[in-house]
Amino acid sequence: MGNQATPMAGMGGDGGHSHGSEYGNTAASAAYMVLVNNGATDAIVKAESDVAKTVELHNVVMENNVMQMRPVEAIEVPANGQVELKPGGFHVMLIGLNRDLNEGDEVTIKLTTRSGKTIEVKALVRKQ
Repeated sequence: MGNQATPMAGMGGDGGHSHGSEYGNTAASAAYMVLVNNGATDAIVKAESDVAKTVELHNVVMENNVMQMRPVEAIEVPANGQVELKPGGFHVMLIGLNRDLNEGDEVTIKLTTRSGKTIEVKALVRKQ
């Protein structure tokens, strides 16, 4: 992504608020943000953070009339466009938290694009 930016980043549940949830008996959280692409079409293909054992790209899909969260291989960001990572849609899932996430904490998430660029996002932990 050319001249990429993330004008908004937050952690957690609805509206970018954080939550301490259980993801299969493992503490987990989610990160939401807006990814802006001022260049050619690209995609986020990897996410990393030192606050979790596993970091995955996810989407929420309707399956058999039930909303389900699923890992995805990439989150496409259109040329000269943007994509919003939000509750009920695409998001970064942090599974197996290494520490408590407290309101006001800042979490660093490193995103890697298909074109090989890295974007470092600072996400503020918010209370649900």
